[in-house]
Amino acid sequence: MVISCAEPCIQGISDPVQAQQMSVHVNNVLAATISNNTERFGGFASLAMQNATAAALELERTVKEFGFLGALVNDYQQSGPDGRKYFILLEN
Repeated sequence: MVISCAEPCIQGISDPVQAQQMSVHVNNVLAATISNNTERFGGFASLAMQNATAAALELERTVKEFGFLGALVNDYQQSGPDGRKYFILLEN
């Protein structure tokens, strides 16, 4: 079973610094929660997509340090107090 943060999670936080800090916290809590049963549970990282570089580094950290299977990126991200950015994911 793969577990991740439920919506709205990180994408509902409009402040980029706060969102990044919360993504690290959420990922640490998830890793601690599933660490005693990694054969049954896997994790998807929560990422603050306002800063793509920070999000990539957090994804790398969670995969290498915790063995997460990837990330769950929802279709929007808060961008300031009254705006949203929408993401389109393309597959090859």
